[in-house]
Amino acid sequence: MKGRWLWWGLIVVSLMGCGQSSLRNGAESKESLAQVYTNLGLAYIQQGNNDTALDKFFKALEQDADHADAHHYIASIYQQQGQLEKADQHYQRALRLDAENPMLQNNYGTFLCERDQYPQAEKLFLDAAKNPRYNTPALAYENAGLCALRAGDAQKAERHFRAALEINSKLPGTLYQMALLMVNSERPLPARAYLQRYSELVAPEPRSLWLGILIERKLGDAQAVANYSMRLKSNFPNTEEARLLRESEKK
Repeated sequence: MKGRWLWWGLIVVSLMGCGQSSLRNGAESKESLAQVYTNLGLAYIQQGNNDTALDKFFKALEQDADHADAHHYIASIYQQQGQLEKADQHYQRALRLDAENPMLQNNYGTFLCERDQYPQAEKLFLDAAKNPRYNTPALAYENAGLCALRAGDAQKAERHFRAALEINSKLPGTLYQMALLMVNSERPLPARAYLQRYSELVAPEPRSLWLGILIERKLGDAQAVANYSMRLKSNFPNTEEARLLRESEKK
């Protein structure tokens, strides 16, 4: 798949946001012991100590076997560790207990997509995107688009990416994917526009410079091709994209 997946990073950021909120309000709300253990687990995740975090989450379940957040976070750690069957079990349990949690919908969707369960993953992404409780619906649409690309459905991916950009027109990953989809479908002019928007948000990098070369070659702009090529060779000479450029120039 050509997209960049940041599932675990997004999961950790999301979980820490929830955990910090709970910690701030813990004394006032007289949290259950299960929630206290869950908050401790989140604190250990923040320190990079997932083994201890896992122990705290299981202690939370000893206090309350139906604590949805604990199941969710256990699933996320197991996913990172590659213990996929265990992760799936805890994701499913969490979803049964808290079916309308948009963060859970999005995170379980990423898990299912990585296991090639595309229809189920898409449904969860779209449920999250349309969930009024979710603060970042554009990212859920972006994930749906990436998942469609993984499934080989470029048309569906484009629809999801467009939906993401309607919500957030400055979503870098989606802009890049749209530029790539446009050039691959022989629409170089809109591809150029999407890449320009992407380049306004992200510093030059090998993949964007190489994509610029591909786009400008299709548009017949030799000067633009030369400019992109010079920057790629000068700034990123040892990358795969630079190798592809050198190989293409020999033809």
